[in-house]
Amino acid sequence: MNAFLLLKPDCLRRGLTRDVERTVSRAGLRITCRHRLDLTPDDTRFLWSEYTDSGHVLARAFLDRYLCGGPSEVLLLSGPDAFEKARQVKRSVRSRHAMGLFANVVHAAERPGELARQGNRLAGHCAACSSPFPVSSSELNPVRPAGVDFREHADIARLVDELWPRLQVDLTPPAPFRLAGEPVAAVYLGGDRDHSLDSAVTAVWRALPGVPVGDALMLNLYAGRVGGYPIAVGGHAAVEQAYRVLRDHGIRECGTGPYRQPA
Repeated sequence: MNAFLLLKPDCLRRGLTRDVERTVSRAGLRITCRHRLDLTPDDTRFLWSEYTDSGHVLARAFLDRYLCGGPSEVLLLSGPDAFEKARQVKRSVRSRHAMGLFANVVHAAERPGELARQGNRLAGHCAACSSPFPVSSSELNPVRPAGVDFREHADIARLVDELWPRLQVDLTPPAPFRLAGEPVAAVYLGGDRDHSLDSAVTAVWRALPGVPVGDALMLNLYAGRVGGYPIAVGGHAAVEQAYRVLRDHGIRECGTGPYRQPA
């Protein structure tokens, strides 16, 4: 049985390849072929078919910046239960080295159909790895929940440029957004795997009147990483209104409570 790992540009830049190789070996897998790749925006659209150009503007823009900004490497793996073990390797490597959604070092397929679609796109650079993955189920990932088309509200290229350095290091706590009234209450947000980046940022952007798109994104990313983070503070009425908007947008991992400023 075959599987693959994609070593992303930050994995190569940070010199983590040997650590990945050791993790692969400990999992009982062999590297049977490997190739350096320079991914293009066309590749990211093919590989991550769950995102659309209009409904996932932020995800598309940051994925392109992340994956097309330097060389990657694909490792073709073989061994018993390779598909599941490759996923375990991904989780193990990320637990040690990932610093966020766009600094998570490695990728492995999560579904058999995704394995075939992505693996056959990434492999096939020599006779040894030509079309190694038979198609056994739907190759297309279900489209993720969409958000608003943020191109109507922000210069996306400029936004990516401004935020990119902050996404390549451990995230620092962003300041909660100030709502109306004395800051006695807070809206708390956690991570919600049922939402895409764009749908979650859309909810925050609409719940916090006047918040810049970039601030909504950073609040969402940090809250998703640490859980239960105060994304906005203000009076009780303003906080309750923001909470209702989040709930109306399908955000479940959220709540309200007293706000205590950090010492």
